[in-house]
Amino acid sequence: MSFQAAARRFATPFAATPQPVVTAFAVILALKLGVLALFGPASQPDTLSYVRYTDAILSGAFRHVDLIDPMPVTLTRVIGYPALIAAAKIGFGRDWAVAVVLFQFAVSLIATAMVYRLARAFGLGVWLSLGIVAAQATSMQFVVDQAVLTDSLCGSTMTIAMCILGLIVLRRTAAPLPVYLGAGALIAAAFLIRDVVAYLALGLIPLALTAAAMTERTRWRSVAAVGLLFLPLIATHVAYTEWNRARVGAPVVTSIAQAALFGALIEAAQYDETIFAGSSPLDVIGRRILPKVRKERLGYEQEISEFLHREYGWDAVRMSHEATLAYLRGWRDHPYAMIRHVLYHMSEQQLHQAVRPIETIRDVILWNTGKSSDLARERVVRAGNWRQIPAVIVNWIVMTISVFVFVAFVLVTPIRLVREGWNAETGVSIGIWCYYMTVGWLYAAVHLEPRYLTPVVAGSIVVGTVNIVRVIAFYRGVQPVPEKIVE
Repeated sequence: MSFQAAARRFATPFAATPQPVVTAFAVILALKLGVLALFGPASQPDTLSYVRYTDAILSGAFRHVDLIDPMPVTLTRVIGYPALIAAAKIGFGRDWAVAVVLFQFAVSLIATAMVYRLARAFGLGVWLSLGIVAAQATSMQFVVDQAVLTDSLCGSTMTIAMCILGLIVLRRTAAPLPVYLGAGALIAAAFLIRDVVAYLALGLIPLALTAAAMTERTRWRSVAAVGLLFLPLIATHVAYTEWNRARVGAPVVTSIAQAALFGALIEAAQYDETIFAGSSPLDVIGRRILPKVRKERLGYEQEISEFLHREYGWDAVRMSHEATLAYLRGWRDHPYAMIRHVLYHMSEQQLHQAVRPIETIRDVILWNTGKSSDLARERVVRAGNWRQIPAVIVNWIVMTISVFVFVAFVLVTPIRLVREGWNAETGVSIGIWCYYMTVGWLYAAVHLEPRYLTPVVAGSIVVGTVNIVRVIAFYRGVQPVPEKIVE
């Protein structure tokens, strides 16, 4: 199959798209544009650092990292997202933020379209697939799409790459090798937006191996397919570390570990204070900052870095290195506290990420106004506001659906693999399952927020829904539809 033919298979002609699908995507776009027109681009604390990096790009100062700064923004962040903002500033001037958000809308809609195609490739009907689309489009992805943050593009590009691999398997037709290279380019782009993708991409290995093993006819092509998928990420990672070797004399991507990994240690120390019982500079600042963390878990990173720089002369590279070693020692010497830290991030929030339109409305209001919304809050009804009862009922229903979808994804996926064996559907499902688990646990080992899960939520919705459909069919005695691609 030629690359052009493969490209046509990955993009359904507009004329062949059912009218409900066109209408659904038009509604999604209208909602996004409506929120943008009402509130404008949303900003969060991280937005300021991206803008500072952008200013350094426009002035040319980014070529040199000033290590006198204990947390130089051009080393704690990767260049991808600031470079996008810089391009928007050059092209659109004062409207740069709107341009960035509109670009995020476009990429996000492509990701949503790929999610729809993945659902259809599993054999789900148009309306059920549109339900999945509605859930994904109104998840946390909707909130971050409107914000000047890296989460939107990171989530969208990784979702597209995941869907490409899933579609290759479900079509059971060998894809041209450039398709794998294209998916790999998306992963590399996500890495330039968020450097943690270098680790998160490990979760795609099972899905990549499934795609290569089930569709390629020779071992050489299978190896080449997997190699081409990860080649752009490896090359980009090597190039970036070499660039930083020239800038700061060390082969690092970023120095974010000075805040992220030490922050994880600080949180774990709440369960075991002996983590900071030693005499190293990190132990000294750890004991000093721990009482503040018990009151407020965030906002101490700059203070820690300034202390280590002022009192011990450490620069960002040294802090990052020492924080990484201390974090690893924490797992070696204090595993109980580190495990407690990880489990702290495991909460019912993960259960409610699949279907959450009302929670998304609350987040949109909070992110844009700074005020918490009482929409569908049970406490408001108990206080006498009876008009909120319908909203509370709706919210209860969608949360229940979300729990069922998530539980079906987490529990039923491995069960189906054992019962049905390795086939295209179970292979894709377990591949997406491994991807979700890798992303979720890696983030939880450091710090996990709902917006960090945007790269994996879409896959969990699709597979969870497929599992529910298959379980219902099994208990009704309905024979499953033969595996085939449904256009």
